[in-house]
Amino acid sequence: MEFVLYLVFLIGHLMIRFRRFLIFIIFIFATTVTFALSGGKTVSELFSEVEITKKVKLLGDRCWSLREINSDSAIILGQQALQLAIEYDIKKELPRLYGFIGVVQLHYLYKTKESIPYLHRALEYSLQQKDSVQLAYSYNNLGDLYFLTGNIPLALKFSEYSLQIFNILNHSAGKSYAYVNMGLVHREKKDFDLALEYFEKAKLLWKELGNELGMGSVTLEIARTYEAKGDLDVAMKYYQQSYQKSLGSNNVRYVAFCLSGMANIFYLKKEYDKAFEYYQKALKLNQERRHNFGLVDDYIGLAFIYAHKKERNKAEIALHKALDIANKLGLNTKILKTHKAFAELYQIVDDQSKAIESYNHFSLTYDSILSIQQFEIVEEMQNRFMIRQALSETEQELESRKFQESYLVIIIILMLIIAVVLYWRYQSQRKLNLQLAEINQTKDKLFSVISHDLKNPFNSLIGFSELLVEESREGDYQNTEMFADYIHQSSVEGMKLLTNLLDWSRSQTGAISYCPTPISFDRLFDELNSFFESKLQQYKIKIEFHNLIEEEVMADPDILRTILNNLISNAIKYTNEGGLIRLDAARTKSHVNIKVKDNGTGMSQEIMDGLFDNLKTTNSTQGLHKEQGTGLGLSICSELIRIHKGTIKVKSELGKGSTFEIEFPG
Repeated sequence: MEFVLYLVFLIGHLMIRFRRFLIFIIFIFATTVTFALSGGKTVSELFSEVEITKKVKLLGDRCWSLREINSDSAIILGQQALQLAIEYDIKKELPRLYGFIGVVQLHYLYKTKESIPYLHRALEYSLQQKDSVQLAYSYNNLGDLYFLTGNIPLALKFSEYSLQIFNILNHSAGKSYAYVNMGLVHREKKDFDLALEYFEKAKLLWKELGNELGMGSVTLEIARTYEAKGDLDVAMKYYQQSYQKSLGSNNVRYVAFCLSGMANIFYLKKEYDKAFEYYQKALKLNQERRHNFGLVDDYIGLAFIYAHKKERNKAEIALHKALDIANKLGLNTKILKTHKAFAELYQIVDDQSKAIESYNHFSLTYDSILSIQQFEIVEEMQNRFMIRQALSETEQELESRKFQESYLVIIIILMLIIAVVLYWRYQSQRKLNLQLAEINQTKDKLFSVISHDLKNPFNSLIGFSELLVEESREGDYQNTEMFADYIHQSSVEGMKLLTNLLDWSRSQTGAISYCPTPISFDRLFDELNSFFESKLQQYKIKIEFHNLIEEEVMADPDILRTILNNLISNAIKYTNEGGLIRLDAARTKSHVNIKVKDNGTGMSQEIMDGLFDNLKTTNSTQGLHKEQGTGLGLSICSELIRIHKGTIKVKSELGKGSTFEIEFPG
């Protein structure tokens, strides 16, 4: 398993960006120069064992001191120290060096996956070397890892292990770190009073040690806890204290955290201008230090400010930046926080459909991250921890467990592959069955329409044409005009039915594509008025068009015209003489809303429930003016508005009329 993890780590480092590749070249160059300056001698020829140990310690100390100022250089120095320690078998330094590199990867570069092998090796060598201090730090660092990945129970477990050992050793600095971890876990569990108790203990120890940086970091966590409790004034006081201590320690990372925290308080107090100013300051510092972890919260905060200032586009851009960074970091808590922020953003701008969509996406992401990814990663790490506990027994048992773990991983991988294949086949078969069922229902509906509704106009044509031929042969032309009028009317009705049938068929087979162009609603309404003018006069029905959209709108004119034709035809069909049909067009934020309202017969709730279900066999109801239909008109509207990326809904009451409403982006 160690070999597999090493390969994963090595491949991850080979597939790296140019900046890290450049650092690698600098490392090779520095090594080459050192070798050249040594006159071609090996390190073993230049240094005694004591001197090498001193060099390893010096490089390790330098790595730790640079962790915040220059994290990349800290990694290089740590790797140099680790390479020397491995080459010269200085095992007592291995727990510390692996721990240093793992912490820099985890807390300063936020490369969670890259930190895992180092943190586990730190634990392994701590057990081997019986180094109690480094063992306690290893437990504490693993607690940090689990906390960042969102596994609070395991974070608590490892933090308790760490605190227990540090208490036995009476190690003040170690106890401070462990108290902070305990506070973080209990704050996440909403036990704010207990969290504050742990933070105060940590702060007191740092004060006794005279460590201003430690006091500043704990004060920051106290501020965050009061913010989570809702005590905004107290939180602001501690943020300001932490800010002053962080400035005094020249710790830019914590200065940025404090600025972002104060911005949160201003935002919660609805002082948006002040909040914006402080978020911008924090953002600038984090960008200068390439501190991506802090940038996520800064962009989320700015997005909410933009939303309250009605600058939705800027808000969405800021959140997309936050999500991009969170995904690159691979931190579950930040990814979930950003997805949830999208839903909150759309609630602020009162876009309920997008808010619901974002909340659904947040739920899916939550399930995916915490039920799959976290299970795979964290369970593997937990298994590795249980194996590491056995290292204190014998080296032979360790090797045996490594082989067992490798075989277990192979079996799990094979089982996962088999499970994925079986699930894929199940889903494919299920999807195919659904498609076949839909095809069968579509076929049944098609034949129902052809055999029933479409046959009626042709029966009328045949019947009246036979009467016309018969009376013409007898020289009786008295009813010729009437029969011709009936034949014409039946032909028109047949053509309308056939057109609807073809439109519906094309929508079912995906033959209709969405082609938006700028259109004027004034012009479109004039066309519709002209098209229905004769029929409206014939049935003595009045129609009114009300357009509140002056500018042109991006929409597909053919799709929109077909939808409105069907809705108006439907309204005419069920509106009595002297009735009124009204069309209203208006814009609501980023959407266009069109209503077709009539004061006709209306419909029952039962009919409305199945109105847009194109898989149900719909029986056409004869209109008030003896019109026939396929029952497909509203199904066509539903399909076409879906292609137009919009929605359709209906309100109706028997005897009082119906209102059909379509909405689409524009």
